[in-house]
Amino acid sequence: MAEYYYTVASLPMLILGQEPSVSLEYFLENCRYTMNENDYETLLTAGLIPDNASEYPAVVRWQNFERTLRNELAAVRSQKTGIDYDTYRREGETVTGVADAVREASSAANPEIGEDILDAARWRFLDELESSHNFDLTKLIVYYIKLQISERRKMMNEQNGREKYGEIYQGITDKIHQSYDGEL
Repeated sequence: MAEYYYTVASLPMLILGQEPSVSLEYFLENCRYTMNENDYETLLTAGLIPDNASEYPAVVRWQNFERTLRNELAAVRSQKTGIDYDTYRREGETVTGVADAVREASSAANPEIGEDILDAARWRFLDELESSHNFDLTKLIVYYIKLQISERRKMMNEQNGREKYGEIYQGITDKIHQSYDGEL
């Protein structure tokens, strides 16, 4: 297994809730030049959305965790909305301990606090995943996922929220107008 001493040593520390001092683009470009091709391709399979096929153990464990978290969220939301849970459930190995974080997040005072709780659970899982991995591919995979979480959190601000709300609202009103076929 390859060791990436220079690559890992050159990365700034990531702290949940603080804006990263390195961008995803910089990180990936740095990795592309310093990693062997197979390891770099494996790194790219480690996304926030667990939909990339990978056989690398750290990526598989992450995907199982994230899939379990999303399935638990779907279960909670289906109970609240009456929508069929099986429509949104994804197959995969289940990770224990995720349901508690989901329950806490779903009962949070507002969605932002709920997201903070879920991201903290993700971060804790990733901290455990990288323990005893110092300069190897797993360390870089965990860093990459944490960086994606940090970048996603950075995009969650009032302006982006208002824009997204406007897009969703416009889509709903367009569908309503289309269903009436122009007759109100």
